[in-house]
Amino acid sequence: MGNVIYPMWADCPALTRTMCIGYPAMSLLVMLLSSTPVGWVVELLFDTSLYSLFKLHIWALFIGNFYSPMLGGGMAFLMALFTIYMIMQYFPRREKQMGSTAHFLWILSLNCLINLVHVFIMLIMVYIIQQPQYFVAGSQGLWPVIIADLTISLLGDPNGSTSFWGLVTIPNKWYPIALVSFFCVLSGLKPLWDMIAAVMVGYAYMYFTLERFMPSPARAAKLERIGCCRQGRFSLLGAPWVAATSTPGFGDDPADRRYATLSDFGRTSGQQLTTQGGGGRSGGGGGGPFQAFSGAGITLGDGSADATPPMASAPPQQREEEMQPVAQGLAPDGRPAEPGDGV
Repeated sequence: MGNVIYPMWADCPALTRTMCIGYPAMSLLVMLLSSTPVGWVVELLFDTSLYSLFKLHIWALFIGNFYSPMLGGGMAFLMALFTIYMIMQYFPRREKQMGSTAHFLWILSLNCLINLVHVFIMLIMVYIIQQPQYFVAGSQGLWPVIIADLTISLLGDPNGSTSFWGLVTIPNKWYPIALVSFFCVLSGLKPLWDMIAAVMVGYAYMYFTLERFMPSPARAAKLERIGCCRQGRFSLLGAPWVAATSTPGFGDDPADRRYATLSDFGRTSGQQLTTQGGGGRSGGGGGGPFQAFSGAGITLGDGSADATPPMASAPPQQREEEMQPVAQGLAPDGRPAEPGDGV
């Protein structure tokens, strides 16, 4: 087991290591805090339910998933260990690509998106399906973020396929749905709404290219230049903090442009560059597609012998001598001008 975990741990940058250590530490701290007179702080900080949102605990949408009761039982402890394993497997690649600061802001933003979708589903369950118990149902743990990250990574290669734990090979575009369905079966055929919300966010992230609205390395670099961040050049838990200026995407701010690439344009709009009938200034009202440089045109350089060669321009002095008799009312040969001489 150590031969598997140690190389993964050695590959983890500072933020991933902090989350691997801080995730169980937060669970232990919250468990101890809940048994004190200030146990109400736990609900104040980490409750992401409709009840909390109606009390305007907006911060819980961002940080609520950093806590999970992993010490509440044997199955919860095993799932927490599996969560840490998945963090070590998926987070290092994105952290090295984005930088540690941008990756942390990315996780906070993804938490917020997932919790907003989850709250909307709970709103439907309470007020339309008439299931009042969902009013206090919240999202806990980092599994929704892992599922969303997994979905985004797989949809980056939608035509590929991935092995489902060596049992069956599933196309990447259907793998997240199959994985969440498998977890729902393991939970006793109960819908895991937080994971379902994470899959919805993952698909929407790729289809609507939400990456251009997420924190970029360029913005993270501005944060690292202030305060005591040392411009992102420091170590934590024996691993370097990946500075934004050292990432491949530094200098490319997706918020500064509408589409990052032509593929982004096609993925987002799904429209073709054609004019609609009656929508232009032409009066025909035709409705055919617009074609640049339409028409028969003129053939250039066809080598025809009938083509008239261009006339050579006369020198300026000769033109002046030819114009003098015309100006005096005489024909070019010096006789009085007559009708038909072109004077």
